[in-house]
Amino acid sequence: MLIENTNDRFGIVIDAGSSGSRIHVFKWQDPESLLHAENQDSESTLQSVPHIHQESDWTFKMNPGLSSFEKIPQEAYKSHIKPLLDFAKDIIPESHWSNCPVFIQATAGMRLLPQDKQSAILENLCQGLKHSSEFLIKDCSSQIQVIDGETEGLYGWLGLNYLYGHFNNYNPQVSKHFTFGFMDMGGASTQIAFAPHDEDQIEKHRDDIASIFLRSVNGDLQKWDVFVSTWLGFGANQARRRYLAQLINTLPENTNDYDDDDFHTKTLNDPCMPRGSTTDFEFKDTTFQIVGSGNYEQCTKSIYPLLLKNMPCDDEPCLFNGVHAPRIDFAKDKFIGTSEYWYTANDVFKLGGEYNFDKFSKSVREFCNADWTHISENSDKGMYNSISDDFLKDSCFKGNWVLNILHEGFDLPRIDVDAEKVDDKPLFQSVEKVNERELSWTLGRILLFASGSILAGRDSSVVGIAPSERRMRLTGKEFMSGKILELDQMHRQSSSLSTKGFFIWFGVICFLFYMAFYKSHTIKRLRFSGLYNVAKEVKTGIRRKLQSLRRSDPFSRLEEGEFETHTDNFKEAFRLKSNSMFDLGKSSATMQREHEPQRTASQSANLGPSNLRPAFSMADFSKFKDSRLYD
Repeated sequence: MLIENTNDRFGIVIDAGSSGSRIHVFKWQDPESLLHAENQDSESTLQSVPHIHQESDWTFKMNPGLSSFEKIPQEAYKSHIKPLLDFAKDIIPESHWSNCPVFIQATAGMRLLPQDKQSAILENLCQGLKHSSEFLIKDCSSQIQVIDGETEGLYGWLGLNYLYGHFNNYNPQVSKHFTFGFMDMGGASTQIAFAPHDEDQIEKHRDDIASIFLRSVNGDLQKWDVFVSTWLGFGANQARRRYLAQLINTLPENTNDYDDDDFHTKTLNDPCMPRGSTTDFEFKDTTFQIVGSGNYEQCTKSIYPLLLKNMPCDDEPCLFNGVHAPRIDFAKDKFIGTSEYWYTANDVFKLGGEYNFDKFSKSVREFCNADWTHISENSDKGMYNSISDDFLKDSCFKGNWVLNILHEGFDLPRIDVDAEKVDDKPLFQSVEKVNERELSWTLGRILLFASGSILAGRDSSVVGIAPSERRMRLTGKEFMSGKILELDQMHRQSSSLSTKGFFIWFGVICFLFYMAFYKSHTIKRLRFSGLYNVAKEVKTGIRRKLQSLRRSDPFSRLEEGEFETHTDNFKEAFRLKSNSMFDLGKSSATMQREHEPQRTASQSANLGPSNLRPAFSMADFSKFKDSRLYD
């Protein structure tokens, strides 16, 4: 356990993924103590967001995922979350438990569950935390959630740029600050989030731009315009499933008007697997044997249709699957990829880090065209970081999929990055850690909370994420506060009461003073005849001050949902409401990107699983049974 320091602040974020839930413990120093410290390190500390600290061993994972409790939701907290919180108790001093907030953010696995099963699990977590935990839980709707892919992408962008120090030494007088774009490819989905450097592109695509608000320790507000999009089904493992389904559906026997339940061909050749390798694939209750034929060129051509580049797009420029975005200027917009971008490049091809198209594509080609016997022998010699045979068999496909997403999907130039560096920054690089710290989107969530807890500056609750106008209009998504609502309200009420109390006592003293003289028969003989008028002025001033205290700050009233307005300070004109991070309005069926509604512990919007379905060229994926590929 850490040595106790009264100025320390702690926070917990639990990443409830499909394969398991991982707890992250974070620590930072109370911003108020930094403002009043006698030995401030430098002015840069005050012009930066709070410094979030995390030791390498402040994380722990429980398997399987939270979604595995769909049939026994009453066991979710006791069997799954409580052991994680017990782990945190060994790190956080006991005196800090009651002020340490817990955020449980569920992702892919929970998104796939029906609404009623999600709600049952979230409610069990809420009640468990409220009645059986020593940690801070005030608002289940903002602390226990199923977050959508776009929120996860924005958290990732925040975490990435925090680790690179791009929220430090912030000068509000400067209109543009450099940040990295964030690319993440998991097993089920892929995301992109970036702050366009071209102001014209921001204005042209204002409807699609989210706004992130942070606060420096000195109270300066940081505003960042970020485009984010996510594609469900375009993660490496789900894309592999779609690819194999494509191979089956293109068989001549399946291109007729009859049901394709009785497949005749059960063995298929796959150019995206090394020659001589085999694997089984279950599709529509039928098991197929996949035999690798190892052909890089044919694999690349077979994968391209999976990007759905020909899907209708309502505005230019378009990326893929009907999603348009601000034009990416790779001379200024630099990107960092994580997860599959790192694992495939580093573990198999030893090319993690700075990206070079010529080197990466050559390595993928050589691997795809190699015999499985040769690859297996190299694996036994430790060439592939001891990864499993199943992963190796998929690596030809995954390498090609990364190439397709980067160059065909996001239009990354196929050039030697050495020739296009600006300020020594390559066009694209893959990472797992930054400055020896794990790159995790959970850091973005706790950064919002720590930044939102800063009291300096204008007393308005604007720290958080304002979704794009398009997302608000089509899905009902709303402002996501960095604070915990009830804590913020309690603080404002306490502050307001203490201020009122001061003026009330002051008024009482003045009144008694006035009455003492008024009652005295000598008051008429006093030459200080103006005393009575002074007392009246004091009384009137106190009354006016108390009336003004009843008028809360307009930004705070906006966040509380008391009224809607358009303000010059926020020309994006987002609607603010803080009963939950986002509204759970239905996703538009016309949109082609992933529209996964947020789900919280205290909400019961009527959304069925059909609302979570993305648009694909095939509808055969519901019967896939290898659940580990959702990780």
